[in-house]
Amino acid sequence: MGAGLQLQPASTQVTLIENCPEENPLHYRWPESRPTITQTLPCFPNKEQSTSRTCLISPQNLSSYWSAADVSNCTDIDTIEVSAENAAEVAVQLAVITDNELSDEEVSKVVSKVQQLVSVAKINSSLASTVVTIISNVMTSSESTLASTAEKALKTVDELVQKMEFEGSSISITSRHLAVGISTVNTSAFNGTSFSAFMAPNSTHPQIDFESERSHPLAQVLLPPSLLSGVSLSEMEHLSRINFLFFSSTTLFQKEQHGHSLNSYVVASSVGNFSIKDLKEPVEITIAHLSDQPNLNPVCMFWDFSMNSGAGGWNADGCRVAAESTSNRTVCLCDHLTHFGILMDISGAAAYTDPQNNRILTFITYIGCGISAIFSAATLLTYIAFEKLRRDYPSKILMNLSTSLLFLNLVFLLDGWLASLQPDWLCLCVAIFLHYFLLTTFTWMGLESIHMYIALVKVFNTYIRRYILKFCIVGWGLPAVLVGIVVAVDKNSYGVREYGQGGSGEEPSKFCFIQNSVVFYTTCVGYFCLVFLLNVAMFIVVMMQICGRNGKRSNRTLREEVLRNLRSVVSLTFLLGMTWSFALFAWGPVYLAFTYLFSIFNSLQGLFIFIFHCALKENVQKQWRRYLCCGRFRLSDNSDWSKTATNNTKKVSSDNMKSLSSSSFGSSTANWTSKAKATLNPFSKRHSNTGCVFSLTCSRIYLCVWCRKLFQPIAAVDDQRGCDPHLFSNGQSNVNHVYHK
Repeated sequence: MGAGLQLQPASTQVTLIENCPEENPLHYRWPESRPTITQTLPCFPNKEQSTSRTCLISPQNLSSYWSAADVSNCTDIDTIEVSAENAAEVAVQLAVITDNELSDEEVSKVVSKVQQLVSVAKINSSLASTVVTIISNVMTSSESTLASTAEKALKTVDELVQKMEFEGSSISITSRHLAVGISTVNTSAFNGTSFSAFMAPNSTHPQIDFESERSHPLAQVLLPPSLLSGVSLSEMEHLSRINFLFFSSTTLFQKEQHGHSLNSYVVASSVGNFSIKDLKEPVEITIAHLSDQPNLNPVCMFWDFSMNSGAGGWNADGCRVAAESTSNRTVCLCDHLTHFGILMDISGAAAYTDPQNNRILTFITYIGCGISAIFSAATLLTYIAFEKLRRDYPSKILMNLSTSLLFLNLVFLLDGWLASLQPDWLCLCVAIFLHYFLLTTFTWMGLESIHMYIALVKVFNTYIRRYILKFCIVGWGLPAVLVGIVVAVDKNSYGVREYGQGGSGEEPSKFCFIQNSVVFYTTCVGYFCLVFLLNVAMFIVVMMQICGRNGKRSNRTLREEVLRNLRSVVSLTFLLGMTWSFALFAWGPVYLAFTYLFSIFNSLQGLFIFIFHCALKENVQKQWRRYLCCGRFRLSDNSDWSKTATNNTKKVSSDNMKSLSSSSFGSSTANWTSKAKATLNPFSKRHSNTGCVFSLTCSRIYLCVWCRKLFQPIAAVDDQRGCDPHLFSNGQSNVNHVYHK
């Protein structure tokens, strides 16, 4: 048998490698390519140069991928040299670059190059037109992209119009988003002038019109004859032109500020490079709205380059809304020249408040705050003067709330006057104090509701060490922490705000408070909403407890019960600050109505607290009659109250055991609560708000009631309302024999 060669069959695996996919990064379009193929494209922005990229194969998984583009041969925007000689050439190159979509970094580089170009070049009309086109192209970028370069771009445009040389009496340069108008001025015969920006039929660029006043312009500036009256003779010699700028795109300007939103085109005017301010006759600026807003409150503002650490911001100083304003355009009267725009209230559909209502609301607020301050002080002094009234926790909490309200109203009343003074630090301090006392007022109203919950709901086994001290730490400390954080992060969050610009040409009022809308909505609106929700919950729980117990343990008629419960509701409403919620409903068509309700009830909160929690409380009345009245109005020495004061000698063995029962919501409700809780609560010592004494001695409980006309005994007692030994047996309290109202 012969031998032979034997071959073994073999298998071969073939893997298909995909092409590199098409990619379109900024400025380049790399086509789909086979592996190992190198693609070459013209550079951006210099198309005479080239960049390359190769489709590579990964040795790990045999997949294809693009290498990084080789741009070493490309000239970057940074490397473009700018000089007076090549300024026109560079401007054309930058115009081509900006005609494409740019990254944030590229936008910043372009604006920097334009600024260099304008500063070194001799600006003729042709170069100026190219620069205006570049800026207009840049304005198509997003607001976030332009945020860091907007100030530089605006100052570049201002420098451009100051340096531009031209022939004739005037010149206008227009582009899609920016229009420039320059007019020569004869200082010896100046009689006022005007500029108008309008959109011509079948045109995509706004046009500039000199001298004539148009009926429906996009923007119009009327300069009064007295415009140059404040310019010195030496300055007159160098004054040769008046400049006008119109921005149909507002991306270079901050859109929102202090609860207002930009809703107009922006127009600017300047006289040479001089500062024109404090004019005797105002400059009249008419600007069309970007959208028709019949119910929003317009505010005339100018772009202040000194605000926000040089970044610029809207400022209303020296400008007011004229009565001729309509829903689709606003007329501003300003005593200086700069960039102007119209900001609208963005609180939803906040109704336009006319000057008459502004004056009425201001009058109500200041009168109400003055009355509130007086009666908050009266409440505080009453509880300080009479030691018997401030022995329990509710009285001490009420004293803290009254103190906070007193200082809040005093700072508010002084705010408007102090805001008119020059020192910025003074307005800063006033705004900080106003913010602080506003937060302390909210906090103490919240603590009132927490205390009522502890006293009325969590009755048994409730004892908290250093109860009032802990409340004070929260009531005064928490607001201090919040205000301290705001000051530490950005003290410029506080400053001067203006209000009351009602469109009648009246000067707006200045007010020192929070300028930063984020801080305002977070620390004021948000903080109040949390307290308000807490108080609503506690209000419902407390009223259920009061109504349930009064109904079960009272012989009063239905009408009496309803009146008592209604009184409790009203007193609790003001004590817990429920009326502050009117501000949350001041929107749209009901804005004015709720603004009136808010102004009336909250400015008088101190008065209502004094009425319900001081003047109508019988133990307070007795203290007033005892120490403040004379003759037949003074209580006799053998009166029930006098007996209470002289016979009240038994004390609880521990000073820490104080009643948690609440007396803060009116005497009618507090009388039942204090007596019942003192009987049921093992920690009850004394309830000074009812004039009743409850004593605990070892294992034997004595219930002594000295409240004439306040309680009706179920068990028979003598006329002197003494202690009834039959109410107790074997040293234990018979809860079924508790005195009721």
